[in-house]
Parts: sequence; structure tokens; C-alpha cells
Amino acid sequence: MMMTEILKTKRYGLIALASAAAMLIIYPYAQTLGNNMDLWFEIITPLNLALYIIFSLLFGPLVALQIHNLSQPKTCKISAGSGTLSSILSFSAIQCPGCVSIVSLFLPISATTFLATYSTWITAASIALLILGIYLLGGVQRQHEPE
Repeated sequence: MMMTEILKTKRYGLIALASAAAMLIIYPYAQTLGNNMDLWFEIITPLNLALYIIFSLLFGPLVALQIHNLSQPKTCKISAGSGTLSSILSFSAIQCPGCVSIVSLFLPISATTFLATYSTWITAASIALLILGIYLLGGVQRQHEPE
């Protein structure tokens, strides 16, 4: 698969690792506004914790794949709209009811309540969009062997 070949190269492998690690750190920080991150990990449900880890682990390879595609000669215009949309959706989802997301600073209480209520579904949709983004960027295609 194209994704494994890209991630085997040192540059893109490091980009994927750095992006995933950054998401693992930035996401809880954004959810708690930097306060009580230890409490966030104590009260997050196991399902939401698993979704957060899956999202972060998929985020890294998507970023590496996007950077790889942007550095290649262009024959057509490629866009990673689903990857960008999934990041926005996931950051707006509040993983634990006791945490305040950065997004809630800009939204009315009714929207914040909606995000908190459906956070698991929003994060699952974000993961699906990440997978779609990897697919659309050609991450699951077979590498063409030179003849």
C-alpha cells in the first residue's frame, strides 16, 4: 500500500509520529484549556479515550500523506477536505462533560450542550472522515511497480 511505503521513509515517518504525538498532547490541552489535564484523563469514559487515541493515531499518517502528496508533481488537484473537517469536528467535540472545550468559548450554551451530548458520535464521525481522507489521498492504493 502507498501509505506503508510513505511511512517507511524517514521524513514522512517522523512527520506522522510528530503529528500523532502533537495531537495526543494538544487535544486534552484544548479540551481543558490547560487546567486539570489529569482530571480529564480520570473522568473520560473508556470509549471516548479509545476514540481519542484512534483519532490521534490516524491523524499523524493523514498529515504525512497530505505533505507527501503536496510535494509530488501535480497531474491533478488533490484536496484533503475530509481530513481538515475531521480535525475541526473532533476539536469541537467535548470528550467529558466536566471539561470545557476551546470551541465552547465561542458558542452558545445550547451548542456546547449538543457537542457534549453527542461527542462520542462526533469523534466517531471524525475518525471516519480521517479514514476517508486517507483513502481519497491514495493511501490505500497499491504502489505501481516500475516495469
